[in-house]
Amino acid sequence: MSDGKASHATVLGTLRETPGTVRVLVVGNFITNLAAFLNAFLVLFLTQRGFSAFDSGVAFTALMVGRISGTAVGGAVADRIGYRLVIVWSMIGSAVLTALLVHAPNLATVVVVALLAGIFNQAYRPAAQAWVVELTPMNRQVMVFSFLRLTFNLGSTLGPLGAALVLVYYSYNVLFYADATGSLVFGLVALVALRSGPRQETDAAPAETGPEVRAGYRQVLSDGRFVLFVVGLFLTAITYIQLTATLPLFVTDAGYSKQTFALLLAINGFVVIVFEVLLSKWTQRLPIGLPMSAGMALLGIGYLMYLGPSGIGLLAVATVVWTFGEVVATPSMMAYPGMVAPPGLRGRYIAAATVPQQAGYSVGPLIGVAAWEWWGEGVWLVVGPFALVAAVLTAIGAGLRRRPEPAPEPDATVPDLPDPDVTRPDLPDPEVAQAALLTPPETISEPAPEPLTLKEDTR
Repeated sequence: MSDGKASHATVLGTLRETPGTVRVLVVGNFITNLAAFLNAFLVLFLTQRGFSAFDSGVAFTALMVGRISGTAVGGAVADRIGYRLVIVWSMIGSAVLTALLVHAPNLATVVVVALLAGIFNQAYRPAAQAWVVELTPMNRQVMVFSFLRLTFNLGSTLGPLGAALVLVYYSYNVLFYADATGSLVFGLVALVALRSGPRQETDAAPAETGPEVRAGYRQVLSDGRFVLFVVGLFLTAITYIQLTATLPLFVTDAGYSKQTFALLLAINGFVVIVFEVLLSKWTQRLPIGLPMSAGMALLGIGYLMYLGPSGIGLLAVATVVWTFGEVVATPSMMAYPGMVAPPGLRGRYIAAATVPQQAGYSVGPLIGVAAWEWWGEGVWLVVGPFALVAAVLTAIGAGLRRRPEPAPEPDATVPDLPDPDVTRPDLPDPEVAQAALLTPPETISEPAPEPLTLKEDTR
């Protein structure tokens, strides 16, 4: 394929040429998100079993800490033992622990199992994303990551509908068994269908020896441009999470019903599912920092638009604006860490970008609700600028014109080259060799060896 055709790849063309391993990872992403019930229903499940609301909150906090930790652990382990093994064991471990949670007899056991379940549930994500990066040409990665986003959103949209049916006809136990089954199915599919690539399980472990292993996340944090981008992700997450933190408070305080808030959620989901893959056809042609920065700026502008008149039409327009910011930025945000990472640190780079986002989603509701209590609708003047600052940081870190280039291998050293001004005794003197070419064979005499000396610079 020529470069011109590659840069104008169509959606269907990208789908046809996507490697089988990447297709399995995309389908697995859909399966795990379709049956991701643990996060949404853990508190309700525990309170139904007789635990207090506080105890249920402690268990949920343990689950969230596990999910954040699991991302960091998964990124480091994937760089060492290979992507396939991490995906398989992450999914099988998540399945076992989710099923065990149904039978946990007391709070201490629930907290420990929830913590471990969170770790195993998220450990596969850096490995899966790094594998996608390795198997996908750089000019297709934005679109392929938009496929991953599409499966995530479809699973997240259809999953709650399935959960509602399960809870009507069965119980929370069956719901968590279904969650465990989804993870187990993906783990078995990964075990059978995925094959280790050149960096997985054969080369991955030997590649990391000596200083590279010791560097770890320290190597990632020494990349100043990437750190600016990571801070931008953290700030963006604080703004984005207001969708479920302060936006419902704002809508109901303006006199609208919960159905109006549900309508805004539906608008967001519709725009993301319909337009994200299509727009990635164009955004993938741009220097990757441009759609990321533009999308973050749109996110902040959309939330600031809630400061205007609160008619339902204007609420819908503001939601469309920041949703298009999400659509434009997110596939590139997912692709960028793996693009710029050295091959031996891809898992860690991806984890280092994911953990701050999860942290932003965790602290964002506290910031938003506190600002709402203190300033009312002025909350948008607090959280909206976070995304605008993120856009500036990303523009500086990723650049608006540079196309990403993979960083060099950590601790790669260039072999010492001989000094051109030093005469090596094992090589003939250049002047003697030139004279030999101009002298008849019968007059050539063997030159006496010369000691190692520094030649004078005659230039």
